[in-house]
Amino acid sequence: MDEDLSQDDLLEAELRRAAAVLDPVPAHLVRAAVEAFALRGLEAELAELTFDSLEEAAAVRSGYGTRLLTFAVAGRTVDVELSGGEWPGGEGVRLLGGVHPAEPAEVVVEGPLGSLAVRADELGRFSAEGVPLGPFSLRVRFSDAVVATEWITV
Repeated sequence: MDEDLSQDDLLEAELRRAAAVLDPVPAHLVRAAVEAFALRGLEAELAELTFDSLEEAAAVRSGYGTRLLTFAVAGRTVDVELSGGEWPGGEGVRLLGGVHPAEPAEVVVEGPLGSLAVRADELGRFSAEGVPLGPFSLRVRFSDAVVATEWITV
């Protein structure tokens, strides 16, 4: 053992080794954390979650159904409807959404396993099929700005 290390340093190193063996961090979470950290310097405005139907007592069901989310920043909103995923036999989540004010935009669904790009039409509507269960964020590229949503877990 290194004489320059204190007893506390040695104990911390031993606890880190034990945690790495007994309770390792899943690889997909490490990858998501690294990707989220890498995005910290981009010029996207962060849209805040202003509505989540799971937080509304009347909307809570037994795991099946639709989840509604609204994100807002600087006069823009992104509305998202999530369905599927937890349905028996469901293969991923179906995402329907809209951007307001309405305009064509590129919408990228970013998750720990990669990303999926779709287009919002001139009315601001967009959809994506088969979004994997787990955390995701949306990055919306408007004609004059880029907006990123908070990470949400489905």
